Amino acid sequence: MQTVRQFSSSLIGQRLIEAGYLTEEKLREALKAQTETGLLLGEVCLLKGWLSYPQLKECLPSLRSRLGERLLALGYITIEQLWLALLEQRHSGHKLGEILVERGWLDRAVLDNFITPSFG
Repeated sequence: MQTVRQFSSSLIGQRLIEAGYLTEEKLREALKAQTETGLLLGEVCLLKGWLSYPQLKECLPSLRSRLGERLLALGYITIEQLWLALLEQRHSGHKLGEILVERGWLDRAVLDNFITPSFG
């Protein structure tokens, strides 16, 4: 029986093959590396240099971070910074905005403007 993670990876893998970004051989290699390392399929492909961030983003379901999506859309951060911060967040449990500020990718004042509701 496949786990949810394996099932999700195989769907993403199929999307990557259909888009012409991966071969079946590379997908098998990436799935094996995923099992060995605990990384996500997309992370394995990025680390191996088989995909760019925009290619991966095109094949993934939409991002789960509304803050990250807004910062990206307005040009405050790059897709690479967002993916790296989301990866760190998954491992550390820290807040996305705090990670972006700690890494020097986002100014504290910008973050405060995004998370503090404005009235009026």
